[in-house]
Amino acid sequence: MFGFISRLFRKETPEARIGRLGEAAAAKLLSKSMKIVARNFRSGRNEIDIIALDASCLVFVEVKTRAEGALVNGYYSAMSKSKRAAVKKCARDFMRNSRQKHLSWRFDVVEAQHDASGKITSLRHFENVHF
Repeated sequence: MFGFISRLFRKETPEARIGRLGEAAAAKLLSKSMKIVARNFRSGRNEIDIIALDASCLVFVEVKTRAEGALVNGYYSAMSKSKRAAVKKCARDFMRNSRQKHLSWRFDVVEAQHDASGKITSLRHFENVHF
C-alpha cells in the first residue's frame, strides 16, 4: 500500500521519461502489425516492456532507448547477461500464469533513438533475437 502511494509522488527522472517515450513509440509501431497484450509486465523484480501477439505467436519485446550517437550501439551490447536472464524468467512466468496456452513464442527488441531534446527520432525492430 505505501509503495503504491510513494510511487504516486515519485518524480520521474529524465532518463525514465525518455525510456517511457521510447516504449510508447515502440508500442505504437508494433500495434500496426500485432496486438499488444501487456505493457510493463512485472514478475517479482523482473519486467518485460511489451508483450504482443503476432498472429498466434506470443512476442516478448524489450525496448532499448538510446541517444543518437551513443558510444555503445546495438541492442545486444546494451543488454547484460543478467538482463537477458531476467527477461526470459519473466516470460516464463507470464506463460505459466496465462490462461491461453501458446505453442510458439519469441523475443524481439525495439531500438529507439532520441535526440538531445528527448524526441524519438528512429525505431528499429529486431525480430526473433537470441537471448
